[in-house]
Amino acid sequence: MLTINAEIKKDGLRSDGTYNVKLRFTLDRKMRRLSTSLFVTSKDLTKEFKIKQNSPIKQEIDSLIRSYQERCAKLQVELNHYTIDEVMDYLDGEYQKQQIIDFIQFSREWIASTTIKGAPNYTTAINALVRFIGKEELDINLVTSDFLEQFKLFLNKERDARIKKLKQQGKRVTSNRTLSLYLISIKKLFNEAKKKYNKPDKNLILIPHSPFENFEIPKQEATRKRAISADIIKKVWKLPYKDMKKGYKSTCRYNLAKDCFIISFCLMGINSADLYNATEMKDSTIIYNRTKTKDRRLDGAKMMVDIPNIVQPIIDKYRDKTGKRLFNFYQYYCNEKAFNKAINYGLKEIGTILNIEDLEYYAARHSWATIALNKVGIDKYIVHAALNHIDDSMKVTDIYIERDFVNENKANAKVVRYVLGK
Repeated sequence: MLTINAEIKKDGLRSDGTYNVKLRFTLDRKMRRLSTSLFVTSKDLTKEFKIKQNSPIKQEIDSLIRSYQERCAKLQVELNHYTIDEVMDYLDGEYQKQQIIDFIQFSREWIASTTIKGAPNYTTAINALVRFIGKEELDINLVTSDFLEQFKLFLNKERDARIKKLKQQGKRVTSNRTLSLYLISIKKLFNEAKKKYNKPDKNLILIPHSPFENFEIPKQEATRKRAISADIIKKVWKLPYKDMKKGYKSTCRYNLAKDCFIISFCLMGINSADLYNATEMKDSTIIYNRTKTKDRRLDGAKMMVDIPNIVQPIIDKYRDKTGKRLFNFYQYYCNEKAFNKAINYGLKEIGTILNIEDLEYYAARHSWATIALNKVGIDKYIVHAALNHIDDSMKVTDIYIERDFVNENKANAKVVRYVLGK
């Protein structure tokens, strides 16, 4: 049975000659104490440090105890088998209901503590929100659907100003996705706040509203199509290497870009981050976990890609002789971002030679998928699997299926043969 009693600590004498009144909660022989805003003097106490019945403050203390008893009665402590810690958590939550939850502060703390990829995007979104409200604090209760509509208008104005400035500078305006990405990020952060502060199982709901329920987030503009034709890929393949001085050849960005683009295309569009981080190869099969999604998937985003004979010499060219990793790219570039930047720098040079505007490394992946589906007749689901994407409608089924990657590698062999003729 839960009991609540007033308690005065004998050693709790304060410099002003008062004692703080604490409430002692006891349940299943376990005790927790809670400080109150009430104070007494020695005149209010008996020799045993109990509150005198005729003390003026006795009524206030009894009233406070009754209020806590009424709050705890809602829990039906004995019926629901709550522990003393759960009772105190509930009371703490009841107190917090009266406090302001700062959405900006929460968001920045969540971003600082998270390890998910893309965390900087959330910071950018929060910075935009701060620009909108003009200060670094925001009561989460003010985040309503009307508030979000005004924020959306603000983002639209910022976007229009940015596009106008780019046009004045004579720069090309590419696909703009910031509006939807910012709002998606704010929605994610809001839901994380609800996850932290709401505890339905303990009847604790500090954030009861759901402003995104009736708020429409604009759909993202389609990603710019980066696929190139089989003929262009063949031209990249046949381009001559630059004759570099000994000792510098391995870091020539033109040669690096040519090789890595072909490697990516021949390995089902492998990302540069995965080339950089790869560590395992069995016989002629590269085994890796896709860097971009491995932390978000139960299967670790595992991939097994058979190396086509035509690309084996390029694979051997970049092998890490130390055995620490599969390739030696990490010896020349400090991280995967620097590696990807070097490749794309080299591809700009290749694009100029072949008259391809904005040729990027990711074009190898887009091209593989496009050619597989449209030219080779590979089933769309196999293309989907080869790119190591997840089909939400098949998540449960995927739990029971152990992938052997046979179909994906058969498809890859057909695509490579179609483009490079080997």
